[in-house]
Amino acid sequence: MGALLWLLPLLVLRAAKGYSGDDVDTEEVVAVLQESISLPLDIPADEEVENIIWSSYVRLANVVPGKEGQSATITVTNPRYKGRVSLLDPGYSLRISNLSWEDSGLYQAQVNLRTAQISTTQRYNLRVYRRLSEPHVTVFFEITQEGRCNISLTCSVEKAGLDVTYSWISWEDGMDTVHESSALITSWRPGDNALSYTCRASNPVSSTASRPIPAGSFCADPGYPSEQSTYFCLLAKGLLLLLLFVILAAGLWLLRAQKPCRTPRRRKFKRNRLRLKKKKPHPSLA
Repeated sequence: MGALLWLLPLLVLRAAKGYSGDDVDTEEVVAVLQESISLPLDIPADEEVENIIWSSYVRLANVVPGKEGQSATITVTNPRYKGRVSLLDPGYSLRISNLSWEDSGLYQAQVNLRTAQISTTQRYNLRVYRRLSEPHVTVFFEITQEGRCNISLTCSVEKAGLDVTYSWISWEDGMDTVHESSALITSWRPGDNALSYTCRASNPVSSTASRPIPAGSFCADPGYPSEQSTYFCLLAKGLLLLLLFVILAAGLWLLRAQKPCRTPRRRKFKRNRLRLKKKKPHPSLA
C-alpha cells in the first residue's frame, strides 16, 4: 500500500505533463523516394535527456547525449539503415537519407528524461512517394453522321504509385473549369469554341501538368481527317505506280540497247566457223 501511495504522485505528474506512451498522436510525414527526410523531435529545453531510442518495428538506433560542447552519439542497430541515418545538429531529430519504398511505415522515438525520470514517446507515420513525371494523354475521337465530334481523353503517369489524383482543367467563358478524374469525355459541334484541356496529376509530394490538348485540332473540320488520309493514300499509290513504270521502261530500254551490239558478233562468229570448216583438208585414205 505504501508503494502505491509513493507511485501515485509520479503518475499524476506524468499525466499532467502529457507523457503517455499509449495515447500519443501519430505525426504524418511524407517524403520523396531516394531523397532525405527528417523526423522532428521536440524536447522541452529545461529537460535533460538520458538517452533516446529510435525504432521502426524493431530498434533502429540508440542516441546518447554528448558532454558539454560535444555532439550526441548515435549507434545504428538496424543494418538496413547503416550509413543512411544521422542526427540534425542542434537537437536529436533523426535524418534518413536515400529513402526507399521499404522505409515507409511507423517510427517511434522514446526519450528517457533524466530530470523528470520519465519517458516521453513521439510517433511518426512515414510515407514515401515518387516525384511524378509529365502526364501522358491519349485521345480518341469519333465524328458522327450529324457532324458532332465526340472526344475521349485519358490521362496517365508512368510509375505513378499510390495516392495520385487526376484533374482536367479547361478555360471556358473566362474562368477555369475543373473535372476531377483521369478520363474526360466531351463533344464539339461546328461553330462551338475550340477548347483546350490540360491534365494535372498530383500526389502528396509533387504536382505536374500535361501540355494543353486543343480539341479543335481534331474536330475543327470533320471531313478533313478522312479526306486528307484518302488524298495521301492515292498520292502514295500514284507515286508507286509511276516508279514501277519508270523502272520497267528503263529495263526495256537497256535490253534494246544491248541487243544490236550482240547480234553482229554472233553472226560474225558463225561465218568464221563455216570458213574454217571449208578450209580444213580431209584426211587421205592411204
